[in-house]
Amino acid sequence: MRSLKVLMIFFWVVLVTITVLALQSLGSEGGMVFITDFSHPWRAQFNTDFLMHIFLFCIWVFYREESKVIGVIAVLFSLMGGLFTFIYLAFAIHRANGDPKKFLLGAHA
Repeated sequence: MRSLKVLMIFFWVVLVTITVLALQSLGSEGGMVFITDFSHPWRAQFNTDFLMHIFLFCIWVFYREESKVIGVIAVLFSLMGGLFTFIYLAFAIHRANGDPKKFLLGAHA
């Protein structure tokens, strides 16, 4: 589980770096690319696939959190994609002390 936690942190650092470069290049309006990409069939497929994964992740996060208030807050942040989810996963692995059952089930373990 330690390797997975390190991988999540690495992914987060890479994503933050790419995000900073995108913001410098396109500014905050660059996010509109995601919306306008739905007019291209393959980009629409990719973005829909991504949104479905984010939705499933949000359901899992809400389920595993003991506090539903924290669950809702975490779900809202999860909508940012990997900028939040990688850190959430690394933190969840850390809180589980390497126990896969506790990691997957959270408060229900």
